[in-house]
Amino acid sequence: MAETTDFELDELPENIGPHVADLVRLWHEARAEDPEQIVPSRDILSAERLHRWLDDITIYEYMPIKEDFVVRIDAPSIVSLNRESFQRASPREIDMKYGTCLTAALFNTMMCGEPKFYHVTLAVRTDQHWLRVLLPVRTRNRDRDLIDQILGIRFDYECQYHI
Repeated sequence: MAETTDFELDELPENIGPHVADLVRLWHEARAEDPEQIVPSRDILSAERLHRWLDDITIYEYMPIKEDFVVRIDAPSIVSLNRESFQRASPREIDMKYGTCLTAALFNTMMCGEPKFYHVTLAVRTDQHWLRVLLPVRTRNRDRDLIDQILGIRFDYECQYHI
């Protein structure tokens, strides 16, 4: 298992690029379109609205029967980078392989119903630093039952520590 640091940030870093800030702003706009809902619907936060980030989005879907998540769609950019796909796997497998705290972060995001941001440093080939953005959404299955999902996006980012 690789050595990893994985910690939650209180807010989106100020020095983050507009590509990331635009995505978070889009989530908040989608939520405002239907303020009676806890989190945005995938009907509102559709693939068309997310088109700029489609190659970077992993969709984690909550499976209440298993009390776990499953990787419904693995981000093509991450699959290409890592040369492996975790589609249909539990995020726990990712945690075990890379020493991350992804599963806990997904539960945290689902429970609070707000975007969450994590700085992750992964030492595999060379030090890799990124910002993990987790955005809770809801969709419905064929029977119209609600399904909780988390959109996970990873952006290169080296945190600036302040002492």
